[in-house]
Amino acid sequence: MLLSFLLSLMIVGQVSYPPSQITLSVSNITSVEGMIWIGIYDAQENFLIKEKAIVKGYRINHPGKMDIVLANLPNGTYAIAVFHDINNNGHLDQNLLGVPTEPFAFTKKPPSKFRLPTFHEVSHILYPEMGAINVTLKKWWKH
Repeated sequence: MLLSFLLSLMIVGQVSYPPSQITLSVSNITSVEGMIWIGIYDAQENFLIKEKAIVKGYRINHPGKMDIVLANLPNGTYAIAVFHDINNNGHLDQNLLGVPTEPFAFTKKPPSKFRLPTFHEVSHILYPEMGAINVTLKKWWKH
């Protein structure tokens, strides 16, 4: 009896779960100009490196809120960065000091706006039952 229980625990521990489908709900979209860009990062060493991320752009149909379905993500820990590319040039514009001039957000609010956050400060563990992650676009000087 004990042996069969231990064997069942070992088998359950090896079950793989299906990929997650998460809805990223982006709010505070102020205009339909440009695109919403998201970058999905799976590790600290890849964080905020465009070439090492899943990067996707989405057209904006109306101001306000936009739901983006992120399908087939393997379960795990991810940091997601979002920005509104108002002038549609494909990158987050910054001023001479490196301060973003377009609205942006992370999946968690960074602890400081005076430095880039770390992966661990803004990451989430994604799992199938999670449902939605809400982010609110803000300009740097209004954070």
